[in-house]
Amino acid sequence: MTELPPSGTVLGQLDQLSDPGAGPSTYEALPILLVRKGDTAFAYVNVCPHQGRPLCLPSGRTLISEERFIVCPFHGASFAIEDGACVGGPAGKAGLKPVPVRVEDGAIVAV
Repeated sequence: MTELPPSGTVLGQLDQLSDPGAGPSTYEALPILLVRKGDTAFAYVNVCPHQGRPLCLPSGRTLISEERFIVCPFHGASFAIEDGACVGGPAGKAGLKPVPVRVEDGAIVAV
């Protein structure tokens, strides 16, 4: 797998995501899913640990359930927005791989 983005790399813009919501990053070297909840952003490698498929559809649409969970559109595995922990479905105890980020002047930036 490709290394995480270097610190300071802009991965996307907070205002481009619904609240709560998620979508793919503009970073091309590694598939990254950006997630928004209020003014906070989270980021994960955009791969479901169940079968290695993306967590978003080809259109970029990402399923968010109950304003708390990212849901894999292919097999229904669910992950907590705040830490990527698996909370249900076929991924078992395998969580999402986090990408450390911060919000800086509206930009979602790798830490």
